[in-house]
Parts: sequence; C-alpha cells; structure tokens
Amino acid sequence: MIRIFSPVDKTRYNWYLKKGTYVLGRGQECDLIIKDDTVSRRHAQVEIVDEQTIKLTDLGSHNGTSVNGRMIDSPVVLRRGGLFALGRMELKFATADILKTKDSSLLITDIDEDLTRATSMPIDEALKPLPSKILENPDVFKAVSEIGKMLIVPGEDEEMLDKGLELLQEIIPAERIAVFLTGEQKGEFHLSACYLSEEGQSSAFRISSTILKEILDQKKAILIPDVQSETKYAEQQSIIKSGIKSAMAVPLYDEGRIFGILYADTTNSAHHYTEDCLRVTATFANILAAKLANNNLLNERRAKEILESELAVASQIQEQLLPKSLPFIEGYSMEAFQIQCKQVGGDLYDVAKLDDGRTLFLLADVSGKGMGAALLASNILASFRMLYNTKDFNLLDAICHVSKQLLAFTRPGDFATLFMGLLNSQTGMLQYVNAGHNPPIIIRDNGEVEYLEASGIPIGTLNLAVWEEATLKLNINDLLLVFSDGIPEAEDRHGEQFGDERLEKLALRNPGQSPRELIAAIMNDVNRFIESNPRSDDITMIVLRREG
Repeated sequence: MIRIFSPVDKTRYNWYLKKGTYVLGRGQECDLIIKDDTVSRRHAQVEIVDEQTIKLTDLGSHNGTSVNGRMIDSPVVLRRGGLFALGRMELKFATADILKTKDSSLLITDIDEDLTRATSMPIDEALKPLPSKILENPDVFKAVSEIGKMLIVPGEDEEMLDKGLELLQEIIPAERIAVFLTGEQKGEFHLSACYLSEEGQSSAFRISSTILKEILDQKKAILIPDVQSETKYAEQQSIIKSGIKSAMAVPLYDEGRIFGILYADTTNSAHHYTEDCLRVTATFANILAAKLANNNLLNERRAKEILESELAVASQIQEQLLPKSLPFIEGYSMEAFQIQCKQVGGDLYDVAKLDDGRTLFLLADVSGKGMGAALLASNILASFRMLYNTKDFNLLDAICHVSKQLLAFTRPGDFATLFMGLLNSQTGMLQYVNAGHNPPIIIRDNGEVEYLEASGIPIGTLNLAVWEEATLKLNINDLLLVFSDGIPEAEDRHGEQFGDERLEKLALRNPGQSPRELIAAIMNDVNRFIESNPRSDDITMIVLRREG
C-alpha cells in the first residue's frame, strides 16, 4: 500500500492506495477528488507500479502537472518520497506502513517513566460526548462518522483496526498510532495494529511500560502534553532517546474489562496533545472496543452454529447406526428405546439374528459424554458387528476381542459398561455377560424379581479375560429389562435420584404390560420425577418378554 498526501493539508488530502490506476481532479467522477480552483476536472493520472514506484501522467490540464518544479508533458516515473504538483496543489508520494504483526518482541522496547506529571483522566470522563467545538471541525466530524459506521458494517478485526488507525491519524498529529491487545497472562500485551508515518519508522516500537501498567491498574486515559518541558520526563534518558515529544493512551474498555490500549505519540516538537485530542482518541477507542467485542460475539456465534451443525450431522449418523427395526422372534416380544441428553451420546444398543438362529442383543454405556463418547460408542458397535457372522459366535470371545481393540486404539480411561445376551428362542435359554453394567431386572411370572449382577469389569480397562458367562431360562410371561444408568441416576431439582428401587416397583406394578407399554410407563414416571430438571445422562432400554 502507498500513500499520497498533501504535506500542507494532509488532514484533507491523504489517500492510502493499493496497486492500480487512479484519476486525480476536481470532478466528482475522479477517483481522488481535489477541491482546488487550479486543479482541472480531470487533471492527472497516477498508476501505482509497486510500493516504491508510481507513474504520473498529465491529462491535458489547464494549469499543468509538475514534478520538482518542472512541468511534464509525458508520463514520468516517481520514486518514494517524490513531490509533484497539480496546479498549485502540492502532493507527496510515500509508503504507507500499516504493520500487521503480533510479534511484539520485535517491535516493543520497554520504557519506564515517572507519570506523576502526566494528566490522568477516568475513562468515564474521557468517553463523555465530544464537545460541540470539536465536532464543528469538519475533518473530525467526518472521521468520527466514518469510524461510527464500523459498528454496523461487517468487517474482520484486522481490517477494522487498520481503517480506524488511518482515520485517526488524519485528525490527530501523530507519527505512530498503535493498538495493543491484552494476552492470556496478566499484564501481557501484543501489538495488533500499527500506523507508522514515514517520519515515525524505526527499528523498534518504543513505548512506556509504565503507561500500559497505569492504564491497566487505574483504568484511566493518560496524556503527556509535552515531554521535554516536564522535568520529570526530561530526566528520563530512555524517553529522550526515543524522540517522543507528546504521547497519549486510552484503554479499549468493554463491560468493565480492559482488553487493549490505543496509543499515539509524536516526535514533532510543534505538536502538543491536548485534552481535546485525548477525548477524540478515547471516542475512537470506545468504538474500536465495541466493534472488537461485537466481532468476538459474532465469531463465538458462528463457531457455535458450526458446532451445532456438525453435531446435528453426527446425531443423524449415530441414529442411522442403530437398528432400524428389531428382528422378529417367534414367541417373544421385544422393544428398544433411546433418548440422549445431548445431540450425540455415549449409549448404544443393538439386536441381531445370527446365522444359527440365535438372537443377540447388547446395551452399552461409554465413559464420558458428547462427541468423544459418541465416536467411541460407534467404534464399539462397529467392532461387535464385524463378529456377528463368526462361525459358532461366542460371547466371551467377542467381548475379549473388542476390549483389546479399545485398549490398543483409544485413550487411557476410555471404557464402556456392557450387557450382552444371546437368546435361544426355542428353549428360552439366555446366555449373558454383564461387563460392569447396571444389573438388568428379571420379572418372573410369579412376581419374583432377579438382578443379573456384573460378571466382569467394563470393557477397555484391563488386558485380561476377566469375564464370566452366565445362563438363565426365560419362562412364559417372564420379562427382562436392560437399561442404562440414565434412569436410576436421573435427579429431581433437589438432587434426589430416581433409583433402582423405584424402577423395580414400576416394573412390578403392571405385570401383564407389553415391552412398549413398560417403556412408556418408565419414561412417564422419570419425567414426572425430574420435572423441569434437565436430564444429565442418556437413557437406553431393551425390554424382552416371553409370551404365552
């Protein structure tokens, strides 16, 4: 980017231009409009070749175009620092250095100053509406209006900060203007945007660390009107070496929190910052702070929308992995149910007919919640399904295999509780393994209740075959309820849990109900119990009844 400005009236004519061709003149159709009677409607053309070179062409103007006092009649190449004139309006070509870096270690050198003679202004006072005498200046009014538009016009932080500094330097005499944003550590700053005039460029950006600390601690704006006239500052060799003549800094302030500083200084002894300059700078800082805060909220909302979209897709994928329908088992009725407390969850279930006619069903609860648990649950389900068609399928072999897979390819601490059953529908014999899961409930036809206690540890915890297979027989009208801990651990608003006892009584209340009716009754009772208290865990159930 290059800069073309009037050394005499730079607050009025001061353009920052990218590579391209621009027409200068008095007419409204020109790219760069100059309100001067000696300038023609279409006076001259500037072609930006690169950041060091421009090509200047007169467009047949009445008063001519000159370079270094000599009129030109053909295109002329100018290098950085070159002066040219359109009629009597003198302009200068320079490089516009808007630094886009966050490597503050290369640009900031600390200067410690005594601020006892500086003017401190509470931020509330600095942010009072600008006095009418300031806004009567058309350049100030225009700049404030332009910066105010940023609150409603979309724009990224970097672009917005650069534009804000460009506008501020048009109305505040400054060789350096910068925005420092706070870091994660207390007292840490990094340079986020910086305007350096050609006169203000140096190998390092020297700024008083005392000023930064004062703003953070006191939440005040700082004004140093004239460094050299203040004895306290004159004694500071560091600030003398920096060449600073006047400086000011105001906090970027939002909802009681300072998250940055807008700083300006000048090395021109003719310039002395006043309280009016400070108030204008504070107004800019307030608008920049509001825009940064708005952008932060917008970015958070976008990130949330993306996450919610991804979770919705993941939820659909997870739902598709579950059985679409349960296989028909002659002489039995079966129902499965699942509801997740989040969009994706760590509960899983499956029911499948094996090649030998036996029916396999499983219900598992993975450690953790959310996306990680959902991925682990999907992995476990896929691993078991790969084994369903194994000849002479064996419960213990399958569980050992999947457990070893978890140990080998997941993080330490990733595990799952599991109940897995294998039903011979002809005989009613049920082989099962309970790997650290909530004990399923058997409701016998005569009203007796049995719990199928754990016969081993959760899968994915130890590289050992530590499970035992058990066998029972389901008689006519016997009912099996397999469930995850989302039911007994459901809490009401007082922190009381639903509990296993309440679940058992509910299952016994209507012994002749179907699996679907039992699931509906359980969910109605759980919902009445927790009332408006949100569910903290997934709920999954499989209910199997042997019919008469």
